[in-house]
Amino acid sequence: MLPNIRALEERDRVIRRKNEQMETDLRMARELQQALMPNAYPSFSAGPSEGQTNLRFYHRYLPASMMSGDFFHIARLSDDTAGVCICDVMGHGVRAALITAMLRALIETHAAEAADPGRFLTQLNSEFTRILKQTGTLVFATVLYCVINIRDRDAHLARAGHPAPLHVRRMKGEVEAVAFRQGSSGPAMGLIPDAQFKTVETKLAQGDFLLFFTDGVIEVEGKKGRDFGIEGLEQSNSIQSSLARRISSRSGD
Repeated sequence: MLPNIRALEERDRVIRRKNEQMETDLRMARELQQALMPNAYPSFSAGPSEGQTNLRFYHRYLPASMMSGDFFHIARLSDDTAGVCICDVMGHGVRAALITAMLRALIETHAAEAADPGRFLTQLNSEFTRILKQTGTLVFATVLYCVINIRDRDAHLARAGHPAPLHVRRMKGEVEAVAFRQGSSGPAMGLIPDAQFKTVETKLAQGDFLLFFTDGVIEVEGKKGRDFGIEGLEQSNSIQSSLARRISSRSGD
């Protein structure tokens, strides 16, 4: 019996060491993934006064597990143009995190097409699908890319299976999803190598904001046991209070 007990104890020590090493590797991978997230936003001057800006960014990132398949990227394309990309890779864990890192690298590679969202996603999907085909693994990702021009006050967008952002018009007190005409939304990336993605445009007014999100928000279970959904997001306290503040400021002018 004694040799068997010693063998079990040794096996237990080996398993514990492997688990500790795995946890260490996961923590490092999570730290690296967090490091890929923007820690500073590009600035766009609105006038001669220091600190003025026509475009501001805010984000909230709460992964559902230690390793997430969600990420976003914000780039300064010119003095008056910003590019915003948000992505959701299928699944969670290390594999999803590795795919996000690869997509981030591809986004940097195709920066030349960044001014045209439709062309950008078309090129990104072609390269992404080609790489995945070599692995023989089925992986897909939803992506939304938006180019915002503060001079022309417009946004050009293209999406690959990703939810459309909400456009909050505070001057009018309205909130609705950005409209994508029929046939303008392409499939998720990684499925069809020659998929074509088209660009749509929406005009922006003073005080407007665009809310980009992944389906982790709208698919969470609400208070009544149903998905939170787009309607729940539109009626959320943060959006409604923003509308109320803008309406109040107008009534006091």
